[in-house]
Parts: sequence; C-alpha cells; structure tokens
Amino acid sequence: MGAFTGGAWHPDSPRIGVPGKPPAAAIIGRGRGSPAIGRSLATVLHRGRRPRVASREARSQKVTPLPNSRYRRSDTGAGGPTTGATLGRMAKKAIRIGVSLALMVVLLAVFLWNVDFQEVGRSLAGADLQMLILASLVALFAYWLRALRWQFILRPVGRVRLSSVLITTAVGYAALSLLPARMGDLIRPLLLARREKIPASASLASILTERVFDLWSVVLFFLVFIIWPPHMSNLDEQAQHSLEVLSLSGYVVGAGLLIGTFILLGLFRYQERFVELLTRPVGWIKSSWRQPATNFFNHFLDGLRVLQRPRDLIITTVASIFMWYVICWQVRFTLLAFDVDLPLRAAYLIVTMAVIGLAVPTPGGVGGFHKATQVGMTLFFGIGLNEATGIAIAYHAICFVPITIIGLLCLPLLGVNLREVESVGPEAAEE
Repeated sequence: MGAFTGGAWHPDSPRIGVPGKPPAAAIIGRGRGSPAIGRSLATVLHRGRRPRVASREARSQKVTPLPNSRYRRSDTGAGGPTTGATLGRMAKKAIRIGVSLALMVVLLAVFLWNVDFQEVGRSLAGADLQMLILASLVALFAYWLRALRWQFILRPVGRVRLSSVLITTAVGYAALSLLPARMGDLIRPLLLARREKIPASASLASILTERVFDLWSVVLFFLVFIIWPPHMSNLDEQAQHSLEVLSLSGYVVGAGLLIGTFILLGLFRYQERFVELLTRPVGWIKSSWRQPATNFFNHFLDGLRVLQRPRDLIITTVASIFMWYVICWQVRFTLLAFDVDLPLRAAYLIVTMAVIGLAVPTPGGVGGFHKATQVGMTLFFGIGLNEATGIAIAYHAICFVPITIIGLLCLPLLGVNLREVESVGPEAAEE
C-alpha cells in the first residue's frame, strides 16, 4: 500500500488506487490545470467520495482564490473588491502622470515664450565642447560624492556595498529623469533595500536625511550670495524686489530647517514615547497592526540616526557642503562654455534657482528647472534671453543625460527593466 503525499510516493502509506501505481488524486494534482482544482479533487478522491455538484446559490457566489492559484479574483467580475482597488490605483496613477506631464508642457511653453529658436540654436552650436565635457565630468563626480555620502548616512542601519549604492543611485536618477512625479526619489532607496536586505523604512528615511543636508547646503550657499553678492550692475527695480523676496525666503527656510533639525534631535531623545504615541491609534484600529507599525517607525528613525551622532553629523555636513561646491563649479564651467564669465558666487544663486525649479514634480524637472535657471540668468545677471535659454538647456542636459545613460546601462546589474523599476514605487506604497 502507498500514497502520494507531500510531492513524493510513499509505498507504505494507505492509498486508494491500483497497486503499484500512484492514486488518481496524485496524478490529477500533478496535471497542467489549476493547482487549486487539483488539490480539491485530490482531497475528494482521498476521502473516497464523489465531488458534489454545488447548488445554484453557491455557484452564483464569487470565487475566492487560494494564494497560489492562477485564478485571479479580479477575473470574477467588475464588482470584485480587487478590481475596484486596481481601477482606483490605475486612476490615481493616470491622474498623477497627467498632472506631471501637463505641468511639464505648460512650463516648457513659458520657458520658450518669445524665444528666437535660431538664436538659441546658434548659441548651442557655438558652445565650447571641451568645457561642456568638463562640466559633464564634474556632474558625474558630484553624483559619485552623493553616493558616498548616502553610504555614510546608512552606516547606523548597516554596512552596504559601495557598488550597490552607486548602481542604485544611477538607476534612481535615471528613473527621476524618465518617470513623472519624482518617482526616482522613492525607487532609489527601495531598490537598495531589496539589494542589500536592509529595512525599506530606514532606507527611505536616509533619503529624508539627504534632503535635510541638501537644503542646509543650498541655503548656506545662497546666504553667502546674499551677504557677499557679486557685482550685478544690471539690476532694475523688478530684479531688486525679486532678490529681496528671495533673501527673505532664504532666511525663513533656514530658520525652518533649524527648528526642524532640533525637532528631529528631540525625537531621538524620546523615541520610545514618540513611537508609542504614533502607534497607539493604529492599535485601536487593529491590535495586530501595532507591532509592524512600531517596527516601521523605529527603522525610519534609525535611517535618521546620523543626525544624532556629532562625529557623523560633522562628516556628513562637510561632505554635503563640498558636494554642492562641486556642483557650483559645474555651473561655472557651463557658463564658461558659452563665454559667460561670472564669479563663482553667481553660481550659488543659479544653483538655488535650479533647486527651486526641481521642486516641481515633472520628469527630470523638465520645464521648472529650465525656467528657473533662465530667470536667474536674465533677471539678475543681464544675460540675453536666447543665450540664457541655450545655457539652461545645456545645463539641464549635463545634469541628467549622462547619469540617465549610465542608469539605464546599470539596469541589467539589478536584474530588472525600466517597467519593473517603475512598479517598485506603487508596490511599496500598497505594502
């Protein structure tokens, strides 16, 4: 006697069927049909009963598939909950993409308004190619510094390989260039978390830490520009007023960053109490959810832990300032490629304007980046509209084209394609 159990034939176990052969249930279970159907028929045959015909009411009910079944709940009809949720996610994604692309089109139209395209073409054609190549190399060096800083920020979470940080940085910025709504900012830490097996919440928090240091560095360089401005002889009344508004905004943002940093430091001192306060409402909804929520917030704060350690804080601050100083030289080399010789301090303002433009959630900051840098050059430094337009186009290409090419080439190293990379963000949001 024998039986086919657990995927293997056991001759000493009781069975139903022909001696020396596996029972019919085992054969059915190994067939090409649905695994759920195979298991159901196998169970019936082992019990020695014929399968019963379901009643009309039972047949009319929605089928609930097993986790490994090929039968999808969304295939049961338009009214199923999974179908409704899927349609809702698709609608939200379509709206997000539509808004992002609409913003890009509007901002590009504003950027190119009253521009002489022939003059812009001549300006781009006359640019010094060697200087543009040098600016591109400096941009790639800045990305390398960014990856090193990110690796250092992640040290409290765990040791991650520099190769993984470099690859995911390149892929993340490629996604930032090609996908709407700044999805690359979410994709980059999630890819690293999957590759290095670190908590996704801590990896996401490290991006927040990056943004804090980036804002601190940009505000610092902008305040240096305000306190020690370069010579700007072409300032009219509108430009003077705009500069005063920017100066006030810089002080406000700096004060906000200072307060926010102290709040973060306070969270570490009272982390247990803070996490307990945040997760208490979750426990009211469902008690089993509270522990996962507690783990998430603790891992998230671990990703910000570099702010708590004085030595790590100093190192990360110095690295951030140096990285943005390199980015300012990238701007200066780009200006020199168009025979525009401005002091390095002028790049502090142009970089600040570029960061403001990148805040608009378009693919690669297209439109917002261009218009913001164009306004900075024409309004404050008296550069002609057509020449400033050409410089803005070249500056954006230097920032995003080389890293996008490298990121696309790195996709096979992660074993994914661009469509799978795009799905990382929404999947994580669902989880």
